[in-house]
Amino acid sequence: MTAKKFIVPGIAIALLFSVTTLMAWWPFSDDKNDAGSSGASQSEVKELGWPDLIPDDFVQPENPFATMSQEEVDKLLDGSDESNAKLDKLEAEFNYAPVVPELDGQRVSFPAYITPLEFNEQSTLKEFLLVPYVGACIHTPPPPANQIVHAQSEKGVKSNGMYEPVVATGIIRTETVKSAMAESGYRLEVESIKPYTETE
Repeated sequence: MTAKKFIVPGIAIALLFSVTTLMAWWPFSDDKNDAGSSGASQSEVKELGWPDLIPDDFVQPENPFATMSQEEVDKLLDGSDESNAKLDKLEAEFNYAPVVPELDGQRVSFPAYITPLEFNEQSTLKEFLLVPYVGACIHTPPPPANQIVHAQSEKGVKSNGMYEPVVATGIIRTETVKSAMAESGYRLEVESIKPYTETE
């Protein structure tokens, strides 16, 4: 069995976690917040929801395997150069997750869950992922890159566990960062990580 045979099930599972599905699971408000425009000063904080990290005109690609027969899938996995090239193309199309360039450099705040990348002895995090639902990248396939924010804190933040929602504040960058867990479309220079409350 070639490595490609392991990829299709992964893609099929990942398709279950499309942007539309993620929005249905997202426990926080999906309403766009207009407080703070692209011209907002650095002293202001623009409150974001996860839909704000997706361009308004972006349409999630359809499942490329939904209309394929078993024979077509088998042919796609036959290991030939032609089938490998086609599979790579399908993967690239599905994995395409554009960011919102206007957000680059803005001071923002948004609710999220933490996926740790590393701990020190005191369970303090200096590098971690901010994701829209519990267990993303650990118990489930990773969300699209524009729904993952790679976070860095020079001082480090205390983690209360990945099941506790937080509010992250800092300067956001439209920058691709690859980690052992996932590829993120954004990076956050963390100013603060605070517990999320229902009133926020």
